[in-house]
Amino acid sequence: MTDGEIFSCFLAFLKATEDEHETGSPTDGPELDLVPAPLRPFYQRMNGASLFDGDLIFFAAGGAADEDGTVQHASRLARDAEWPIPPEVVLFGRDTGGEVLGVWTGPRAAKYPSPVVLTGLVFEPAAHALLATSFERYLMTTTVWHCLDTEYAEAAFSAFRVPGKLQARDLDDLDADAWFAWADPALPALPVDPYQEPLTSDQIRQLLAS
Repeated sequence: MTDGEIFSCFLAFLKATEDEHETGSPTDGPELDLVPAPLRPFYQRMNGASLFDGDLIFFAAGGAADEDGTVQHASRLARDAEWPIPPEVVLFGRDTGGEVLGVWTGPRAAKYPSPVVLTGLVFEPAAHALLATSFERYLMTTTVWHCLDTEYAEAAFSAFRVPGKLQARDLDDLDADAWFAWADPALPALPVDPYQEPLTSDQIRQLLAS
């Protein structure tokens, strides 16, 4: 599937499971300009979101200067707090364990349209994982994986047209190599655990230059 098709699948999943999520009103005008271009189709439909009862948070586009839950200010505030957020990364959300999520806006090979980087709760240069080659492919992987072993698994499998062999019961049963070969075939390496095998900013740059 193309990134555009994947995004349509994501919207279909949200509609099918709307009771599980809270989304902000659509964003437009100057506020939309605060968001990196690859994220604008998302923010044109919802100004931030809380998915899976708050397990996955997408920040609002803008807000007060001291509000770290915004795309406008989160990256700056995280760096001010000595979190090693690469200068090329714009933070847009927070994952289940409190790790922050960002889109890579710096130089990269053309096959990586909008890479997504996760930064763990590690205040060291090596703190990162490269999760996806695009924001849309991140949305697909994180949505399906959040649904494994839940009542919403079938809705996720259906919305994203997940092949039967990848419809695992839980994450421990999923073949990660097979998953990424299907879901994100251009990803240069399987995502690492940022607490066990963290990457530095330079290592992310090297991966995205390949």
